Amino acid sequence: HPSPVRFAARLVRNHSSFAPGLEPVLKALARRLPDTDTITPGRLAKTGGSSQLFELRFGAAGPDLFGYKLIARKGKSSQEVFVNTKLSRGEMEAHVLGAVEKVHG
Repeated sequence: HPSPVRFAARLVRNHSSFAPGLEPVLKALARRLPDTDTITPGRLAKTGGSSQLFELRFGAAGPDLFGYKLIARKGKSSQEVFVNTKLSRGEMEAHVLGAVEKVHG
């Protein structure tokens, strides 16, 4: 019989900085994903507009990306997050929503 899926994806820390409110959301998301998955934050960028509430939405994924690209925004900060996973878009959307609600309610 197949081994049970273990949870807690690896959160790659290749950058010291996170968009405001992003780190706890990624930790919550990591706990929801299989341990074979990885979450890699991209570089932090400044945006022209200002988004008062924290948001984490899906971006366009390139054809070579095995998973999803998410974009976090809060204030004047924006950050891409790459999630390497085999989960369906529907499953992934539910996990992202759950993680954001858990942290930012």
